[in-house]
Amino acid sequence: MEITSNHWAIIINPKSGKKQFRQQRKYLFLTLKHAGIRFDYKITKFAGHAIKIAKHFAQLNYRNFLVVGGDGTISELINGIFSANIADTSTIKIALIPRGTGNDWGRFWGLTNDYKHSIDIFLKNKTQSIDIGKINYELEGEQSTHYFINSVGFGLDAAVARNTNRMKRYVGSHSFLYTIALLGAVFTYRTHKAIIKSKEKIIEGAMFTMNVANGCYSGGGMKQNPNALPYDGLLDVMLAKKPTFKDILFALTLLFNGKLLQHPVIESFQTSKLTLQCEHNGIFEADGIVVNCSSPIAVEIIPKGILMIVP
Repeated sequence: MEITSNHWAIIINPKSGKKQFRQQRKYLFLTLKHAGIRFDYKITKFAGHAIKIAKHFAQLNYRNFLVVGGDGTISELINGIFSANIADTSTIKIALIPRGTGNDWGRFWGLTNDYKHSIDIFLKNKTQSIDIGKINYELEGEQSTHYFINSVGFGLDAAVARNTNRMKRYVGSHSFLYTIALLGAVFTYRTHKAIIKSKEKIIEGAMFTMNVANGCYSGGGMKQNPNALPYDGLLDVMLAKKPTFKDILFALTLLFNGKLLQHPVIESFQTSKLTLQCEHNGIFEADGIVVNCSSPIAVEIIPKGILMIVP
């Protein structure tokens, strides 16, 4: 089958916001057919499935990808595309119809769970070049690579994502889960020794949490890096070294209003690449996906790595 420039690969995660799933899918397919848009689709069945689906579609020469799902699904899409060894990804086009609970990536672009509105934006086909994050790390002595579209977190940030994912197994996906996991971990998590290096600075000492961002939202609307822009060719870094109990309480009041960087215990900077050597990291979270790892870890930006349909 010939894949044309107007041919779309659609990846659907039915577990992201199950309510009215069939109705939404039917509306999407009818709208696309009415608009004369050719498409093929696959439904994810397990964690990581979207990576395999996207890689397979990319290797079949699909260059347009639509995700119906949440932050994790679009992150898996990116990992599938970039693991397909395509010579130039900058002209590949992606689009999102949010169905997740956190929806941090869609939130930046004004894409909500109003699926009809998101489909209207998709049909207008306005594109923006966006940056993609890349993480190189070791696992069991072997070098591995993971990509992210929104942000990557270490320390407390990763521990909260891990706890959130564990709770989802028992109570399902709900927007309040991240907040509960945060409150549960923030007063028990301990700092670890770390060395963070970039061309701008070297930071050595205790690390409580660190978020490296391409987009400004995380954790269902929190702004750990409120100035992050996914098209400026830079990563925004937020680091808390060793906060006191009082520092933590104050920081919690600033997470949603975009003023976290004003906290005296927070250090922030921008860079295109950094490396992290951590005493007890063990895991990081990328777009809410928890990845096992060991040091050293390198995080870098791929400027204008892909195209996205935006409002």
